Formats: sequence, structure tokens, C-alpha cells
Amino acid sequence: METRNYFVRRAQHSDAQPIIDSHDRSIREICSKDYTQEQIDAWSARKLKTEHWCQTIDRDFVWVVELDSEVRGFGHLAKMDDEVAEVMGLYFTPELLGLGAGKELFRVLITEAKSLKIKRLQLLATITAKSFYEKFGFKQIEGRCSIEMRGVDIPCFPMESIL
Repeated sequence: METRNYFVRRAQHSDAQPIIDSHDRSIREICSKDYTQEQIDAWSARKLKTEHWCQTIDRDFVWVVELDSEVRGFGHLAKMDDEVAEVMGLYFTPELLGLGAGKELFRVLITEAKSLKIKRLQLLATITAKSFYEKFGFKQIEGRCSIEMRGVDIPCFPMESIL
């Protein structure tokens, strides 16, 4: 059996395009099992520029997962105020599934939040990721909601955890 090693590290500006690519692949190749083709097309049509991600990397807390020397996933944490932070994204390519990379990266984001003295961590979970977050003790705080992208509703679940 082949062992595949991954590596978690802080994102750099040079990771902007690989972050965009892994985000798109995650939507198209992983989330597609839980969403309609119309929803996937609308969601993945949102084309963020590398400049956006460079600014995000400078402003927020962005970590990446490398596998075989290529960025294959990322986590994005934004501080909302002195007590609240939001997980803005946690996306992976299929190559990382089952390796424990998602759990490790999410633990890194939680540790980062705790180091900032954050008391409450919130997020909008996809249908695909909801059970993942529940394993970390996150609770759904409202009914299902949706985000509109290109005129199409993308269902999600508001969740939070008290740290």
C-alpha cells in the first residue's frame, strides 16, 4: 500500500492560483455529489482573482495542504471581532480524502482561533461538510439557509462552536 505524505503550512502569495484551483476542484469533484449540476455550475463560476487571494492571505489566516509538492487544499479563518472568528472556507481536492489532512488542517484553524483568544467560531457548512464539522462539536444554530450565486441558491447550514 502506498503511503502519501501531506504537509500543512501557512499560505504564501505564490499559493493564490493553486488555492483557486483546489477550491474549484473541490466544488466540482467532491461537493457535486450533494448539489445539482446547476448549483455546481453557479458556485464554480465565481472566478476569484489571484490578487483577491493575495490580499486575503495578508489580511486573514490562510493555511494550505501540500501533497506531492502541490497545494491540494486550503483553510481560511477570518477574525470578525475580538471574540468571534469565521471559517470562511475549508476545501480539498479528492487526492486528500481519507488521508486525515482535513482533520489536521481544521485542528490548525481551531488552534489559531484559540491563540487569538477567540471564544466563538462560526461557519456556513456545505451539505457535503456538515457531518465533518459536527465531529468537531459544531452545532447548527439556525435552519438551513442558502447563498445566492449567479441567481442560483446554494444550500448551507449556519454552525458554531464555543471554544
